[in-house]
Amino acid sequence: MEAARNVSTGQWFYRKKMKDIRYRSLGETWLAILREVYHSRETVGDDTRESLHICATFAQADFDADPLLVRFASRENVEQMWKVFFTTEPNQFGHSYRDRIRGPGGRSDLSDVIELLQREPLSKRAAIVLIGEGNGRVPCINVVHFLHRRQGLVATYFARGQDIFRKFYADALCIFEMARRIADGIGVPVDQVTGIISSAHIYLADLAAIGDVLAGADAMRGTLAGSGATK
Repeated sequence: MEAARNVSTGQWFYRKKMKDIRYRSLGETWLAILREVYHSRETVGDDTRESLHICATFAQADFDADPLLVRFASRENVEQMWKVFFTTEPNQFGHSYRDRIRGPGGRSDLSDVIELLQREPLSKRAAIVLIGEGNGRVPCINVVHFLHRRQGLVATYFARGQDIFRKFYADALCIFEMARRIADGIGVPVDQVTGIISSAHIYLADLAAIGDVLAGADAMRGTLAGSGATK
């Protein structure tokens, strides 16, 4: 907590700083968030444990090139989430974002984002929103913003909530792929992706499995460090 003072009233209040987690690889970022939520002890009444207001940044997102994802993440979850973001095919999550995306021109295929950044490279309007179905269901990912800056394409997304154990890395790979497609369209590299997660949560039923993953990741790092592979 951080103490602050209201200038107009003179009253003191406390505010909680957003937790900033950033690593170069998605695998490291995922495991750091997972550890943060696992140790948070903030249990919600819906059988989840959560950390509020997580900021997560990564610069590399390639499942097969990331040993932590290969070892501890679910390839099946990634393949199913790919269907959610990029197709209307049936999937284990039971929904699709493909036709829920709206870009600056109202399209759902990212072409209007590419055209805008080709026409106005420094535009701050290159964003997509993911709309609900009108039945009370709201996508977990709500908006993704793309900026073309000197270092390349910078993508930032807001999520109302993400299941960190089972879905965060799958969502992140898909959002990175969106950024890659846009970056390719304007001829620049992807610099980084940042997620602002309002409710970063895990399910209590997954606690034992998460504990095993975190212990396994620690052991894997120790083995790599001992062999000199991390140097």
